[in-house]
Amino acid sequence: MTKMFIAYPDATLRTTPGTGDITKKALWGDWCTVLEEQGEYRKIRCRGAEGWVHEDKLQANQLLELNFVDVGQGDGCFIVTPQDKFILVDAGKGQNMFHFLNWRFNLRNNDAVIPIEHLIISHSDTDHYQGFLPIVQSNRFIIRNIHHNGIVERTGDDPIGPVVDGYVTGLCETKEQVAGLLNNAANRGRKIYPNLIFDALNKAGLQDINMLEAGAEIPGYTEQDEVFLQILGPVTEERNGEKVLKSLGSEGETKNGHSVIVKLRIGDVRILLGGDLNDASEEYLAQHYTGYDPLHVSDADREDMIAKGREVFEVDILKSCHHGSHKFIDDFLSFFNPVATIISSGDNETYVHPRPDTLGAIGRHSRGARPLIFSTELARSAKEKRDITDADLASLYLLTQELKTTAPADKPAIEAKISQLRYKIERVISVYGMITVRTDGEKVLIAQKKNRRGPASFIGRSGEAQMAECITSPNNTPEIYFYKFLLENM
Repeated sequence: MTKMFIAYPDATLRTTPGTGDITKKALWGDWCTVLEEQGEYRKIRCRGAEGWVHEDKLQANQLLELNFVDVGQGDGCFIVTPQDKFILVDAGKGQNMFHFLNWRFNLRNNDAVIPIEHLIISHSDTDHYQGFLPIVQSNRFIIRNIHHNGIVERTGDDPIGPVVDGYVTGLCETKEQVAGLLNNAANRGRKIYPNLIFDALNKAGLQDINMLEAGAEIPGYTEQDEVFLQILGPVTEERNGEKVLKSLGSEGETKNGHSVIVKLRIGDVRILLGGDLNDASEEYLAQHYTGYDPLHVSDADREDMIAKGREVFEVDILKSCHHGSHKFIDDFLSFFNPVATIISSGDNETYVHPRPDTLGAIGRHSRGARPLIFSTELARSAKEKRDITDADLASLYLLTQELKTTAPADKPAIEAKISQLRYKIERVISVYGMITVRTDGEKVLIAQKKNRRGPASFIGRSGEAQMAECITSPNNTPEIYFYKFLLENM
């Protein structure tokens, strides 16, 4: 059997070559295996189904894939590179990312151990890092490298490190510095973040933990490589011979504002993940990269400031910073100038993300006649608990407890029930709400799955630049819709 991938933009699997009933619809970049050949047609297995496609519907090259998982209120992005390497950037607060990975790799039904090459914690807010806990604690994942913004929270009066003359000191740049701080149990206490990092330090397979800062390089992802992970923040300064981070106000504002900023580039396509940047950090970053203060720039200099900002920050796809918060600077938002923006937020939160004025500003400062705004919260048009009921969660807990004391002969039946419930939870999280981005460096496809099959209307064409289409299920009702665009038209 030959491993292949679905060609741009999609493929229809049928029961017989060229004709027959539809057995599956597949997206560009979906993994498949060729089972049989018949002239120009190939019988493939893809996403749990088998069917015939024309040979033109297959390609050998793997894409860059970014999956913005619906982690609720928080961020979580699972990246697959064209070399089939796995990168995690944040993981939300709960177990949604863990459930997604279990579903993605079908870990209930195999013994695979999944290597995460790079795990990036943008900053130490629970809705970005706490979801890493079950992944770090599981023996089904090996984590090779962990990257963070240098602020390793600890107990005591200085939880983000001592603040001296307006600068955060005591940053942990290396694995040795992290270990030196956290091997002392008194510095960990019962705080979640330091104990997570301590557990990771002692996890088999870990190679390195290091701080990312503007200009840092990740081996294998430099400017000379196919996928370039350019680090734009945090921006450090040097005081008294040590690297420090400027205080941006409160502890929360400071650690948010100094989020790791990753700008991915493959071919001509650029994507930015910016953690929880806020207005204070955007003012600081704008001064650093353009020489202008966006809050006090003159009308005569604004155009020059924006041009210089775009030289650094302009991208085609933007992961909206801070879940669509209102804490942003309009001129800084114009630096990004994206074709599409993806917002990750949740139902049960008090911040009312994304804010209405933020949505309006994103549209105003984006590219094209009809810029695209995606939302994990809106992609899942029904609340999770409508698909995963409280009774499901309670049953899973009770069955897990029962399994500990039940007789060996009765364990298989209970394990089967647990497996069925876990699959339901994993599938709902993995399918509904996730925004997937796929690109070869020239073409881009962004897709999401509908909660219910049935009629759908789409934003139409914007000139020749972008088009909304749908993938239909075998009974010809829309199941997935996607947007595709060529950057040369933008």
